[in-house]
Amino acid sequence: MPSRSLLSKFLTHGTALAVGIAIGWLGLPLWRMAVMARHQQPYGLLVEHCDDAMRTHYQTKQAASILPTETQRHSLKEAEIGLVVCQDYDLYQKQLLQWGLREEELGQMRLRAIEARASDLEEVVATHEIKF
Repeated sequence: MPSRSLLSKFLTHGTALAVGIAIGWLGLPLWRMAVMARHQQPYGLLVEHCDDAMRTHYQTKQAASILPTETQRHSLKEAEIGLVVCQDYDLYQKQLLQWGLREEELGQMRLRAIEARASDLEEVVATHEIKF
């Protein structure tokens, strides 16, 4: 009789394991969608602020290299300080990766953030364009 009890436990535990794996596998996309929905707004703001800071820094750096005045050097230092928001963006992104999002989901969130503030194609292009 002990072998029947062992077989019964094996089937019960094996079935529970298989059901748990199936639930986890099917639930993962739902989990990712929920994390994306919950964090879209704050992540989108960080995307926007970092994008603006990088653009400002790049343009200021270009202007300072063309005409290196004291005012331009001061503006460049301010633009460099403005890049701190990109650190916040990076940390938030790492946190979302720890919550189970992949780079594909983060990319979708970035595109949604850009689309949310752009009402037409020209604004989307302007967002991605670096002006010299």
